[in-house]
Amino acid sequence: MKRVYLIGLLLILTRHVCACESTVRFKLENVNGGVYSKQKVELTDLLDGKKYQGLSNDKGEADIKVPCLRRFKVIISNYSRSSEVKSPNDGGTAFQSLRYSSNMNAFSAKLAMNEEEKKAMDDFANALPDSFNLAQIQSRVNAKATYFIKLVLTLRTLDGKPLAKESFNFTGEKRKKKFIGITGNNGTALIYLPKGDIYHLNFKYSPDFAAEEIEYTKANSQMDMNFAYIGTAEMEKRVREEAERIAKEEARLKKEKAEFEAWCKMKKVSPEEGMRLKLKEQVHGDDTVILAVMNRNKWRNRLIVCDLTGSMSPFATQLSMWYQLVHKTEKNMQFVFFNDGDNQPDNSKLIGSTGGIYYTPAIGIDSLSQFMAKVASKGSGGDCPENNMEALIKGVKMARSFKDIVMIADNHAPVKDIRLLQEFKLPVHIILCGAIGHPIQTDYLDIARKTGGSIHTIEEDIVNLATLSEGEDIKINGMTYKVMGGKFILLKKT
Repeated sequence: MKRVYLIGLLLILTRHVCACESTVRFKLENVNGGVYSKQKVELTDLLDGKKYQGLSNDKGEADIKVPCLRRFKVIISNYSRSSEVKSPNDGGTAFQSLRYSSNMNAFSAKLAMNEEEKKAMDDFANALPDSFNLAQIQSRVNAKATYFIKLVLTLRTLDGKPLAKESFNFTGEKRKKKFIGITGNNGTALIYLPKGDIYHLNFKYSPDFAAEEIEYTKANSQMDMNFAYIGTAEMEKRVREEAERIAKEEARLKKEKAEFEAWCKMKKVSPEEGMRLKLKEQVHGDDTVILAVMNRNKWRNRLIVCDLTGSMSPFATQLSMWYQLVHKTEKNMQFVFFNDGDNQPDNSKLIGSTGGIYYTPAIGIDSLSQFMAKVASKGSGGDCPENNMEALIKGVKMARSFKDIVMIADNHAPVKDIRLLQEFKLPVHIILCGAIGHPIQTDYLDIARKTGGSIHTIEEDIVNLATLSEGEDIKINGMTYKVMGGKFILLKKT
């Protein structure tokens, strides 16, 4: 009966996500009339660094073929500024018109500091205190006004209201000087930054929220920066709420483990044998996300990285059932299972070295179930956050050649080692278990966006996350998420 039900589920209409191509068109116009021909236009993919080039024609237009739904840095040979552009969907054309002076590059070069002036600028800036606020720097600004850029920062809340009394700092990448500020009742703040450095905007809960390069120039300069930001007060509220949720989740997992151990003792079986029986006999319930997603997406040569901690056992059963149907036709699959550190105490788990990660190539149906039971039984059922990134990083090193990485993750568990994301560059397709009726853990959205991967729920395949720019939002499962400071923030239910 279970097999008939499973086959019925696998008759869902499939959809295969294919690569596509679109066009970005530029028109280069002279502010004094006419157009610019024979100008080189270069686009650099912000995801993989690949470059695409075009040359403007007699109409001043340059058409460049690029992959769909990607973001690119734009460099034009006679245009001194850089900008960004996003490519449209399959077959579409994005259009960008630029009007500028023919002497733009010459004017910028004329105002640029020479090497001697740059050194004087650096000597002045390096002699400043390591950290100070506007009042403490004002006298130096008055004495050397051309060494500073006047920056007006405006912050608004997620619902568009002025974000008042929000503390922040700009820290120089090269000189390491920190400029501290706080917004007024209107959500704005004035700050002066020495030229010739890249400055990172930091908040208490959102370090490196944004970055801006301030060039060496002799011109009197002013810049306006405007951002929507969740705010420290709201972040602290959410941190408290998440801590309470995790505490309840960990108490539930601890109770379930105690009940499982008592059941094994009553049945007179080892934890491994008990887990094998549990995976074999357990009914997976209504959340058939693994069956639905695997059938919709025709991935090949999969490396499946699967969480086997805590309450993931119903989904492990579901994975085993799916494997029964496809193992004869998909012989190149590989598996990495992780249990967040075997049975070691939570306080001894180190980021990047937590362990509990096990690899196997495709094996027989019963052998895979036994292998999964062995890995799951070694888990301690301890803290809620899991070592997903460590499993990905070490898993790809354990595996042979593969094409697609598919991670099966617990939507109720944050990623404890999310800071390791910067070390991982391969696209990850994430199947979220337990997402029905619940917000998506933004850690998984961040992983998918920054690796060029995707998120998969029982109803949706979200494949365009990598194309989202700062400030853009997306709706998933009736909830809205916005990219803020390079990370996703849950805005509201819609």
